[in-house]
Amino acid sequence: MSIVASDLCTHLLRKQKPEPGANDRMTHQNRSRHLEAVQLFISRQHPEFMKVFEVVNDLPMDDTHCHLITDRDAVTTPQRYIERISLAGYAIESYFPQGVYERWVNGDDATRYELNRSFDIQSKVDGITRDIAESVFMKFLVKELSGFLGCEPKLDVVIEARNERGRDYWSYVNSLFRDVGYENVMLDTGYAEGCGAEEIARFEEAILPCRTNRLARIEMIQRELFPLDISFDEYEQRFLSRMREMLDGSGEGNYGKKSYGMKSYLLPLIGLIRPLYDRALAQASWQNLRKSFHDMPRDREASYAVAKDLRQYNFTLALEECLRRDIPMQIHTGDGEPPSVILRNQDPFYLEEVCRFDRDGVMRMPKIIPLHAGYPSVGKAAWLSHLYPNCYFELSIMTPFVHQSLFQRYMQVMEVVPLSKIMYASDAYHIPELYWLSGLWGKRYLAQALTEHVVGGSLSFDEAIEGARMILYKNNRSLYRLN
Repeated sequence: MSIVASDLCTHLLRKQKPEPGANDRMTHQNRSRHLEAVQLFISRQHPEFMKVFEVVNDLPMDDTHCHLITDRDAVTTPQRYIERISLAGYAIESYFPQGVYERWVNGDDATRYELNRSFDIQSKVDGITRDIAESVFMKFLVKELSGFLGCEPKLDVVIEARNERGRDYWSYVNSLFRDVGYENVMLDTGYAEGCGAEEIARFEEAILPCRTNRLARIEMIQRELFPLDISFDEYEQRFLSRMREMLDGSGEGNYGKKSYGMKSYLLPLIGLIRPLYDRALAQASWQNLRKSFHDMPRDREASYAVAKDLRQYNFTLALEECLRRDIPMQIHTGDGEPPSVILRNQDPFYLEEVCRFDRDGVMRMPKIIPLHAGYPSVGKAAWLSHLYPNCYFELSIMTPFVHQSLFQRYMQVMEVVPLSKIMYASDAYHIPELYWLSGLWGKRYLAQALTEHVVGGSLSFDEAIEGARMILYKNNRSLYRLN
């Protein structure tokens, strides 16, 4: 290994070392082990990679789509940690009658024993989490975290070290954000695990000096209004009023603050989205919802179809508002959070009519962001962003869950999507390490992809670094007009 590579590895380890006063358990042996892993990765790269990576790794970054972290995971177990970090863990409670799993998780020993005897909960959870623990993702995560925490690369040891840091949990969370250089996050408050303004404000305070900019989800308004037995005219008025309140930050706003954009979860529910302006269809759909609200079909598709036209009408009103304000609309695409989503509905090409947003024979170009890189249909999401100037591309969920293959995915995206339209994102949730891991791997494999372009001659070194700046923070700040 060259002297330059060795110096870079030493720099990286020094960067990862916890600040003085933190619960620093890093031993010389563990530091050496992590150094070997970093050296191994660097040794396999083209010599130009070291020059690119050293600059990219020190750049600030914005997260264009992410979620609240609470302190409920400050102390955890290996099994619970696996469940909370895995997308497969979303479905666990649905393998039992409603409310059973939550009672089992939060119950005392006697309650857990009785519920387990009736529903065989523990063995099912064991089976799910055992398989997830054997994924390359989890094994790689353990190795990376062991370097940050200064412990052996074993899951139980890593969780023990993490729990020790969890004694001052918010300080630990802050250290994760600082380590990878977050400066702005675009926080989707539509998924907050039942938390309110106080918990969101606590998270925002904890990650300072990283700034939080909130996004409002259409479904937040629907959750408030769908149960109400009111006329359609009143419903429409309330929907528009509440939406503008959330965007403006007036009244209760978006938990007390303005929103910089909106998000929709409509695609995985109904598939192809078409703008709907017909009030008569929306009114009939509202009346259908009133008849069925307390006796909804058990089948997922049938239940979503009850208010399909109303949902499309709401989406259309919201996108019109985004167009008037020149703010983006994020749309859940690709990915999959079973069992509530319908995976086959998530095709990014189902957003074409939204990108067009035709009216009177004119495409009106609202700012659209298909989320989650359209994964696993990355090429389709990339091509949609190539064809429509108002369609952008963000990298979440694929980053970090694809890990080493992010290099190939980033190459695929950059083949067709302009560098000025690609935005880093994590979609981090539940576990703060997802923010850190996404940033760590995002920068590493972005540098690897950009190096390939430098070596191949398609980008100069300076163009590659400017591309990294655009992807990591410039595009996000431009699109959302952040100061």
